[in-house]
Amino acid sequence: MRKLYIAEEIQKIMKKMAGIILFLLLASLSLAENDFYSMNTMELQLTVDGSFELIPTKSGASVKEVTANMLLYPTESERQKIIQWNSQGTVKEEMVSFFWNDKQIEKKQFSYTALIETQNKRLAVKEKVSFPLQPNQVQGLEQYLEPTETIDSDHPAVIAKAAELAEGEDDLFKVAFNLASWVEENIEYDLNTVTSTASQKGSWVLQHKQGVCDEMTSLFVAMARSLGIPARFVSGISYTNSQEVVDAVGSNWAGHGWAEVYFPDLGWVSFDVTFNQYGYIDVTHIKLRDSFDPKEPAVKYEWFSDGVTLESGKLKVDVAVEKEGTLAPEQIQLAQEVLSHEVGFGSYNLVKGIVKNNANYYAATALNLAAPKEVEVIGRNRRNILLHPQEVRETFWIVKIPENLQENYVYTFPVRIYSEKNISVDDTFTAQAGKNSYSKAEIEELTIEDEEKSYSQKITFDCQYQKEIMLNQEAPVSCSIKNTGNTNLKGLTFCVEKVCNTTDLPINQKENIGITVKGESAGWKKIIVSAENHEVEKKISLEYAVVDVPNVTISAKYPSLVQFGNSFALEIMINKESFQEPKDLEVSISGAGLKSVWDIPKLGKEEKISYSVAGEALSWNTDFIITAKWEDREGKTYSIQEKITIKAEADSFKDKVKMLSNWLVNLFSSQSERINFSINE
Repeated sequence: MRKLYIAEEIQKIMKKMAGIILFLLLASLSLAENDFYSMNTMELQLTVDGSFELIPTKSGASVKEVTANMLLYPTESERQKIIQWNSQGTVKEEMVSFFWNDKQIEKKQFSYTALIETQNKRLAVKEKVSFPLQPNQVQGLEQYLEPTETIDSDHPAVIAKAAELAEGEDDLFKVAFNLASWVEENIEYDLNTVTSTASQKGSWVLQHKQGVCDEMTSLFVAMARSLGIPARFVSGISYTNSQEVVDAVGSNWAGHGWAEVYFPDLGWVSFDVTFNQYGYIDVTHIKLRDSFDPKEPAVKYEWFSDGVTLESGKLKVDVAVEKEGTLAPEQIQLAQEVLSHEVGFGSYNLVKGIVKNNANYYAATALNLAAPKEVEVIGRNRRNILLHPQEVRETFWIVKIPENLQENYVYTFPVRIYSEKNISVDDTFTAQAGKNSYSKAEIEELTIEDEEKSYSQKITFDCQYQKEIMLNQEAPVSCSIKNTGNTNLKGLTFCVEKVCNTTDLPINQKENIGITVKGESAGWKKIIVSAENHEVEKKISLEYAVVDVPNVTISAKYPSLVQFGNSFALEIMINKESFQEPKDLEVSISGAGLKSVWDIPKLGKEEKISYSVAGEALSWNTDFIITAKWEDREGKTYSIQEKITIKAEADSFKDKVKMLSNWLVNLFSSQSERINFSINE
């Protein structure tokens, strides 16, 4: 019995030692990563070689000159500086230009070398930038919002996935992080696409769930643009410790693609979805170019020739490490807690990671859980975590202990939480028969991670229409509705007058409706534009004018009989009988040897003019002619006249003689005076 007891104890110790040995193996594995990613600075010697061949296509072929513009050039920035430069080319407008005029039809080569210092610096996002972005925040960046051949941000599947990931978020960095993290977690890095003749579209990557760095970046950029977030593609070089990549390209340094996202009032912030670097890039990244689409050529050729074609070769890139800097301080702090340090066989357990951001800017990190192979990790091991400045967050792993363990033994299981920058925390727990066991449901109740959401339902209308149309003519009306909130609107009914469409409207997307209106009657008209579902309701009216031909009528009030010598008042009424207002309206009256003119700059519905007539100018029947002249807005002239007759009588012979004299005078002569008359509005 004693020997058996000792044997059992030795076996228990060996089980514990196995856990310790495994723990040490995990530790050595996590620390074996190259420290390049964590360095503060590096000096890198970059060499880029290119070539092309001039090929005659007929006898007597000739070439005058050739220019090769290499667009891959390490422009300087806060994190990237050129220390030394060597090239026969000329640097201009962020490219290197090579020129030949030797008239030789042959293979030609060109290259440059640059000693580059990269620094662990980032364009730090220290404050929240609200999402969705407003039009004034992206003014001048419209080209970075448009779809391209490869970055097909207008594809329905891309739009739907981006809207799903952004819903309820009001923080631009959080939205960008959600997009990048989803791509990293769900798109398998597959080098088989390297052999393709061209990069696949973002929608293709989304559908097939595979791609290389360029293609993963294209999907990320496409989703960002679909949400109204300016984003661009970056071409460059980076270091990789992936053996798969090294075997494929023959070097740890290879061409690489990542993205930059625009933050208003700050600038372009780096997001590398392949490397899990969100808001920054490490010092192994050498930026060579940013572009709208990854298919844009790296070299542009121009040549003047007769019967000569040009065939370009592949660019060759080489990087040598000239100087390594010190390790950069890590801003992320880790702690770990295990729910129970003693559990029974077949039990579930909970490992909690506590992450603190010590920096005053947004920071993202990827955490992994290392555990013995006997311990099953439920769900994804890798966790992408976003932290606000100075924020502390918790994340959880659920693990399951095997059921078929030997009852006489105590099993020790080490667990380690570690980041990609070799920050780690360790703990252990034991499993033995008879200890408390936890179900999966019990553990899941403890893993709820509250994500604060702020849902906004906002829509805007944009309508293009004529503010005026002519009577009996037709005019088009085009209206669009845009989801400017952060909530995907389901079953939204959008109407322009009686034309309606019911649709789902994802974040930042538009729906268009076009109608035709006819000017059936003159006057002000309204078009009702509306949208509603169970979450939002909005209605606006669009006013437009149906314009007719300007028309005016005139009339007058006057006494039927006037006593000669008595002055009297003549009242002229001018009425606007049309919707269109007459321009340059002139009203005149002539008679009794007199003429008076009034200019009316603005005619209301009705205007009155009072005119005093001297009784001494009358005869027995004196005719007065009232004339109105005006123009329409095109300058066409119109006029009308109204004739009135004033009757007069006289008692004395003397007055009768004067009336006769007035009659004779009116036959041969007239006087006129002009009265400038203004009617207040």
